Amino acid sequence: MSSDLSGKWVGIIQGTNFGGVFAEFLEMGDRIVGTVHFNDRTYGATVYGVADANIDSDQIRLVLVPNPANEMLEVGAVTVLAHMVSPAELVGDWRSSIGTAGTISATKMTIEPTEQEQVQMASFKKKGVKGSKRTKVFISYSHQDTDWLNRLRVHLKPLARGDHALDIWDDTQIKPGERWLDEIKRAIQSAKVALLVVSADFLASDFIANNELPPLLEAAKKDGAVIMSLIVSPSRFTSTESLSQFQAVNDPSSPLLTLTKGEQEKILVRVSEEIETVFRKPASSS
Repeated sequence: MSSDLSGKWVGIIQGTNFGGVFAEFLEMGDRIVGTVHFNDRTYGATVYGVADANIDSDQIRLVLVPNPANEMLEVGAVTVLAHMVSPAELVGDWRSSIGTAGTISATKMTIEPTEQEQVQMASFKKKGVKGSKRTKVFISYSHQDTDWLNRLRVHLKPLARGDHALDIWDDTQIKPGERWLDEIKRAIQSAKVALLVVSADFLASDFIANNELPPLLEAAKKDGAVIMSLIVSPSRFTSTESLSQFQAVNDPSSPLLTLTKGEQEKILVRVSEEIETVFRKPASSS
């Protein structure tokens, strides 16, 4: 993990909320810890702690959770997606679990860490604490199965809020003008769970077969990513050795399409529960 984020930052948030931001971050082994203060002109000051951080080159993702001191305010978890435009400047977007959103820009203050911070940093590195760079749920699906994706997203929505604040990603989140293939590759590189919406159309997709499945399977083999297959319609899933080696969420002989609405909903609930279980497991340390 890059140490570019370590230090003190000042900046501005705009959007649903508007005001100043002050943040202090510290690299501890492969983790980023810190505190972020928002001073909104209308709603006042709120304080957040860093629950999760992922830095890939100049791309930054932070999940911030409210400090208990905010209990009198209606605040939610905040996800920041930003990039470094220079070693001392970042810009990006933020969104909260209660529906607010906007942009953020910040500049790094040119001061050295205090002696206490340097001691803490050295102590953490000596212990070898490790954190995972894999923080996303990546949904791989055929566009022919968009209706299944939409229903699945409804069941996963609670996991994006509150204490969970999971980053659940599919290609509908790619914004106009972005390089879509680069965005998909970046999301795969951050995937802790790969949720495959399996159908005949899914297995027939050359794009999925050539661009999504190989890096996802490699991530499962070398980096502990979890592959979950949701079987939505009859297909040759059980004959696809690369995928059938992973336990499917539901019985491949009874895909969702063949079930009643109530049975389908129960399986979609099970998907959300299994994803929650994966993210609740403590990260391994060496």
